[in-house]
Amino acid sequence: MKKASFLVVLVCVGAISLLAESVRIDAKTWHGVQTYEVQTLSKNLKSHTGELVDVKFNFRGKDIHHTKPNWYEGSIWQPGSPGKKGFSDVRVLIAKKDLPAFKSITTDAASSAKITVYGRVSWDSESNFTFVRLIGRNAVVDPFGNAVVSW
Repeated sequence: MKKASFLVVLVCVGAISLLAESVRIDAKTWHGVQTYEVQTLSKNLKSHTGELVDVKFNFRGKDIHHTKPNWYEGSIWQPGSPGKKGFSDVRVLIAKKDLPAFKSITTDAASSAKITVYGRVSWDSESNFTFVRLIGRNAVVDPFGNAVVSW
C-alpha cells in the first residue's frame, strides 16, 4: 500500500512540475499567433514587438551568452532561399530553466529539419535590441482553443 501511495504522490509531483514549466495561452491570443520563417521575421522584427509568434528555423547558433540574471541570449538560424547564399537569424532570449532544452536543438547548419519555437517579440530599451523571448517548442490546444506551450 505504501508503494502505491508513493507512486501516486510521485505522479502528482511530476504533473505539477510539468504545469509549472508550461505557459498557458488563452484561446483569443492563441488564435492570433502568426507563423514566420526566420528569413521573413528577421527583416522587420521590431515591427512585431509585443506579438506572440510561431517561428520556423533549421538550427540554433552555437554561441549562448548569459546577459541578465536568469536569462541567456542565443540565436536561431535558417539558410537563404534556394539559389541564394547566406543565412538569416533572429536573436532570442531563453530563461535559465529552459536553457538545457534550447541547447538540445541542433547547431548543424546543414540541417534541413524544420524546428518550431514559440515566443513573444520584445524590445530591450536599455540595450536597444529586438529579440524573441522563447516560451517553448511544443503546443497542445484544448477543445476550447486554449494552448499550453512547453519545452
